[in-house]
Amino acid sequence: MEKKRRRRSGERNEEDRLSDLPNGVLLHIMEYLPTRQVFQNSVLSKRWKNLWKSLTTLSLKPFKGIRKYNKFISLVLSNRDHSVPLHNLDLTVFVSVEPKLLNNFIKYGALHHLQKLTLSIDSKFKEIPNYFVPLIFNCQSLTFLDLFICSSRSSLKLPPSLLLPSLKTLHLSNVTFTARDNDCVEPFSTCILLTTLVLRYSMHQQSAQTLYISSPSLSTLKLENLVHSHTLIPKIVLYVPNMSSFALENSPTSMCYELSCTCHLPFLEEVKIDNSVHIHSSIIINWLGLFSNVRTLTLSSHTLYILLKDLCMGKMDIQPPYFARLESFNIKMGFNSNMMSGDEVKMVLEYLVQNCKTTIVNVIVSS
Repeated sequence: MEKKRRRRSGERNEEDRLSDLPNGVLLHIMEYLPTRQVFQNSVLSKRWKNLWKSLTTLSLKPFKGIRKYNKFISLVLSNRDHSVPLHNLDLTVFVSVEPKLLNNFIKYGALHHLQKLTLSIDSKFKEIPNYFVPLIFNCQSLTFLDLFICSSRSSLKLPPSLLLPSLKTLHLSNVTFTARDNDCVEPFSTCILLTTLVLRYSMHQQSAQTLYISSPSLSTLKLENLVHSHTLIPKIVLYVPNMSSFALENSPTSMCYELSCTCHLPFLEEVKIDNSVHIHSSIIINWLGLFSNVRTLTLSSHTLYILLKDLCMGKMDIQPPYFARLESFNIKMGFNSNMMSGDEVKMVLEYLVQNCKTTIVNVIVSS
């Protein structure tokens, strides 16, 4: 009755329900916010003053004033409750971020059971610093790692082997793989629990022409807009017997590379290929042959168009693979795309599925 009376009279209910929540619930809410905002909220009450020090997730995003940013990072590192593990660190690095601070933070995380690290490096670096790389790749507790290098002028040089025995998910953007004594590099074989690998804008050193992606535990692989500094066509060799999902995306400025696989892929469920690089149609047919055991295949209109040109000119003398398990064939058409008519799409489809038994064809229009 009292609550109804207050609502009728317009009286404000000043009950602080948020502060009545247990510390564990408040900390869970705080971990979805940028750490600076959580730190600023600590002045709201005595109870909130030290609560942030027990966060297991820190998200250190940029704000105006690099000196203030350096000072804030140092403050967080020195005032945190060191008895609490640090499970998740999301950190952005600028040109003016002090190297010692970055080293100390990653070392601190490694000593406090860091499990998830997202590290973004600003695009203004002429040469990406790699002083912190050994600290990252000796962090035995990491299960998730996302290295995002924004620079288009330089890349982050990684060691020949990534010694991360607990790692399950790895995202690498604009990194360089270093070869050993020969022209090959095999960085992922030591990640024995790896299940998801995403490579974007990454490349080999000039001395490394062949990249081996060898991981018996890997189930999801995505290769996006890979580049290369070598004059020869690079090679990517897959040994991923448990892979269930594969995606390949190449923009017009990406490289052409030779893809091969040394296993049968018995568990392959989904393959997506979106290629805009001008290559010979035989390369695409070779890719499809590697993944002929797939259940759901998605090709972009750009990929189909490459096949169409050779079909129309009568140069397609290669038989498409036999898709023994194919159940669904998806065509991803760009929004307002007019590069292919309906009859032309049908021509390519008839060529590709001529060796299939029963296949459902879907046309997907996307932007």
